[in-house]
Amino acid sequence: MSAITIYGNPASTYVRTVRMTAAEKGVDYDLVSLTPADEELQALHPFRKIPAMRHGDLVLYETSAITRYIDEAFDGTALQPGGLVARARMNQWISAINDYVYDAMIRRYVLHYIFPKGADGQPDRTVIDAALPQIRQQVELIDRTLGEHDFLAADELSLADLFLAPILTYVSRMPEGGELLAAAANIQRAGAAMHDRSSFQDTLPPLAA
Repeated sequence: MSAITIYGNPASTYVRTVRMTAAEKGVDYDLVSLTPADEELQALHPFRKIPAMRHGDLVLYETSAITRYIDEAFDGTALQPGGLVARARMNQWISAINDYVYDAMIRRYVLHYIFPKGADGQPDRTVIDAALPQIRQQVELIDRTLGEHDFLAADELSLADLFLAPILTYVSRMPEGGELLAAAANIQRAGAAMHDRSSFQDTLPPLAA
């Protein structure tokens, strides 16, 4: 019997973040594919979002809460730095990814290619073109932050990296993705290291394969 159950669509970057967290901790899980349209989700998440998680009698929603719980509830390498400064940087990046990076890169860019809503069923270039300058700024910031390191907040993998990796995977596969990331040598190096991790390979959704 698996230790936890994760609920959500495997194509979701946030669902993948939770799955990668479980994989990095060596936690067995069952994935129950649900979307916000599924009635079953109402009992798990009052706002009908994904992911949600069940561990015994405990049900949790919100990716930040779920990933921190998995890291602290199970044995294995810690995914939250022990030092005050590194942990603060990790939390800063998780917040920035949730508030800004996801909005520009996924909500206003990737999803407009995957689910086009423009004229004649084409991607809405107005929305995409407005997002691209912000994405470039974010890519430059992430690249500077990484510097010579492969991780955002510390010398080792942290939850912040598991929030970012699924997003950059999708961006890299979009029409402008190659150009957006071409000059980001640090992101490319860190991304190659992340790509080699089994947690990354074992959670690749079909749209990012």
